[in-house]
Amino acid sequence: MRKFLVLTLSALILLSCGVQKSTVPGWVSAKPIDEKRTYVYGVGMSYINPNTAYQQAARSNALADLAGEVESQVFDESRLLQKEDLGGFSSSFSSQTLTTSHIKLEGYELVHTYSDELRYYVLYKLDLPQFLETKAKNDAIAMAYIDGKLEISNGSERPAGSRFQALADALQKGFDRQFLKDPKFKIELNAKLINGLRSIERDLTGSILLPETTNYLGLPEQFSAVLQLNEEVLNTAVKLTSSSGNFSFNSALGSILCEHTGRENAIILECPLDFKRLLPQSTALVHLWLEAASNWKISESLFFQNTIIEVKAPGELQTAIAESISSTFNTNNEAPLILEFKGSETTERNLGDRTKHIISGSFILKTSSNTVLWSSQRLMKFGISTNPSAAKQTAYAEFDKDIRFFIVPQIIRNLGY
Repeated sequence: MRKFLVLTLSALILLSCGVQKSTVPGWVSAKPIDEKRTYVYGVGMSYINPNTAYQQAARSNALADLAGEVESQVFDESRLLQKEDLGGFSSSFSSQTLTTSHIKLEGYELVHTYSDELRYYVLYKLDLPQFLETKAKNDAIAMAYIDGKLEISNGSERPAGSRFQALADALQKGFDRQFLKDPKFKIELNAKLINGLRSIERDLTGSILLPETTNYLGLPEQFSAVLQLNEEVLNTAVKLTSSSGNFSFNSALGSILCEHTGRENAIILECPLDFKRLLPQSTALVHLWLEAASNWKISESLFFQNTIIEVKAPGELQTAIAESISSTFNTNNEAPLILEFKGSETTERNLGDRTKHIISGSFILKTSSNTVLWSSQRLMKFGISTNPSAAKQTAYAEFDKDIRFFIVPQIIRNLGY
């Protein structure tokens, strides 16, 4: 019996040991503090969710907390995660951190991890004096690299393409080291980068050459221009914008063509640099910075006269049609476009002493070489009055309304606006 009691008690002791929960480490509730101020610590937590990379999120938050301990804010969390991957965490997950910092963390160590049923915790530490010493050395190396690249970008004797590339290299190094967010470097470095960009822009000149011809709305094929740059290699890096219409730039020929004129008489063409084309190997951050900081562009003001049309119609109808379209189109007997009205006007006696004046026919829009661009359905307008002049006036008024509200919009839709 005594032996049985001893065995039973031993089994209960072993069972209680087996179900005993692991002890929660103190750093989970209270972050460690190094009295010698040699090490600083960062704690990160993430809720456990098997459908997300929660461990990576906890590590990212721990790095942010660690950065806060060195009185900084994490600026580029994706690079921190990439650096951690190189340290052995093999993951492509990117996560938002709880805080942000401007400093680039280097030389941190993973001390411990802990998890309960709901949460996953990570503890990092960093040798602060060693970190600051290493950072100062690396910052000095990076600034020397940047200054060397800026010296190239300021060299007027060099091609613009190589100068822009040197400036992009300096920018990228600044982003890599997070200098453009670091209060210690950002003001002076930003000024240097701006000066480098302005130095290149001052040496880059160009103009848009326009022929001494009259341009008309709706006739895009008559327009042509040439863009000239003092360095033709930059032709492929120029983008063309317009305040109205649709224009295209042929970088191989340097020619500007019009595909649609739009409806505005005054048009402004602008040719800024497209940094994505100019620096295809650079990152999006570099492109965005250059685009925001650049002041260089070539501008030219264009003027398109209202579309010129020759009106052909029998008798007084020719003058009436010309007046009806005058608010939209200029008329000229030598115009490249012809609006012809194939029809007639007649007068009939109707119901005794009343007169009916009738205008009937259809419109054809064609080029001076007789290429038909558009034709209308047959229309008929009339006026009835005891006074023949009043009947004619009414018929002409109805004819004018049809031209303004139906014929003119259809002509516009069939031209190159």
